[in-house]
Amino acid sequence: MTETVRTDIKGIELFIFEKGADRERLHLHISEVGPGTRAHPPHQHDGQEIFYVFSGEGEVLFGEQTHRLTDNQAVHVDCRVLHGIRNVGETPLRYAVIIAR
Repeated sequence: MTETVRTDIKGIELFIFEKGADRERLHLHISEVGPGTRAHPPHQHDGQEIFYVFSGEGEVLFGEQTHRLTDNQAVHVDCRVLHGIRNVGETPLRYAVIIAR
């Protein structure tokens, strides 16, 4: 089998996609943002999304709700609802984003 190897995905040194994998349906990247910041403003799009916190303290906006997450915690959201994550702690927030379309 022939796989595709990428080294340009945010926060991931080496990402291997095996033959037959649909790279458009499932996405993963790792982000790190400083205290009081976010990677981008809250937004909406198709699909489902999981925010998983490796370290730090984050606040996930989901519509009118917010969810506080710390180390080894996650939230799964419907991306059609306004959503985003920001660092509400005093140390860097390191987290994974998994998106299924």
